[in-house]
Amino acid sequence: MKKLKKVLFIFIILIIAGILSLFSIDLYVKVSTEKKMFTVEELKGESKDYDCIVVLGAGLKNDGTPSPMLKERIDKGIELYNEGISPKIIMSGDHEFPDHDEVNAMKTYAIEQGVPAEDIFMDHAGISTYDSMYRAKEIFGAEKVIVVTQKYHLYRATYIGNNLGLETVGVDAEKTKYSGTAYRETREFLARIKDFFKCAAKPKSLYGGKETPVFGDGNVTNDKEYIIIERYLNEKDKKKIYINNRTEIQKIKNIVENGEYKKETSDHIPDYVMTLNKEEYYLIIAKDSIIRKDDTEAILNKEDAEFLKAILES
Repeated sequence: MKKLKKVLFIFIILIIAGILSLFSIDLYVKVSTEKKMFTVEELKGESKDYDCIVVLGAGLKNDGTPSPMLKERIDKGIELYNEGISPKIIMSGDHEFPDHDEVNAMKTYAIEQGVPAEDIFMDHAGISTYDSMYRAKEIFGAEKVIVVTQKYHLYRATYIGNNLGLETVGVDAEKTKYSGTAYRETREFLARIKDFFKCAAKPKSLYGGKETPVFGDGNVTNDKEYIIIERYLNEKDKKKIYINNRTEIQKIKNIVENGEYKKETSDHIPDYVMTLNKEEYYLIIAKDSIIRKDDTEAILNKEDAEFLKAILES
């Protein structure tokens, strides 16, 4: 009986020690990253040499647009970008399956808020916080980043980044108190412990990919057709139209492909340059014409000209 009590006592002590160890790991992750968290105002006073802003995914609504929590993260990333704190944004989320595409929803939303498409990279394989931070360094070549998410999640994201050799600071995106806080905190407690050990082992990201430096054109990460229309030779008018609606893209492709091009090109200076999947075309509004790269020109019919003008005026 005494032997059984002794074994039971040791077993209880081990359980208590194990629980205390888990809480110690959680506390360590939090304490070690607390001083690496800043507000936008605090970062504005620093030297602006961050390679990029990493916005972490957080689910979609039923209509495929960002969830309220994800929208908060994107908005904070846009605020950092607009303040000139970093020139590029990586939208890192789950696009493991075709019917769940966080990253295109994130990029589309940011473009609608005025961020140029070329400054937004998409990490289609950011299926976990660890993968997102690993890929920011190994795939996108970043060395110094700002990670954006809600505070409860920010400790872990910042910890992972710094332990993978990525100089990382965090910005809290939280504006709203959402229901389910207890569940998220419990889940995050377990995730911090898991990623503490994962950072010690430093496994590769689940998915690989071609190295894509974050210092170039973010549209290289597009996995869908797109069109960009911008003013030609007009530095004052920075507005760009980014089109990823399939119906509009197909209509414009038909206009471009079915035009009757002739070698006698116009003397007019183009009003717009249109990039269709990296191929450039020039638009002349006064003549309702399109000029191709080979300097041939097509005059549009009335219906096609009106369709393009409606897009340009939208």
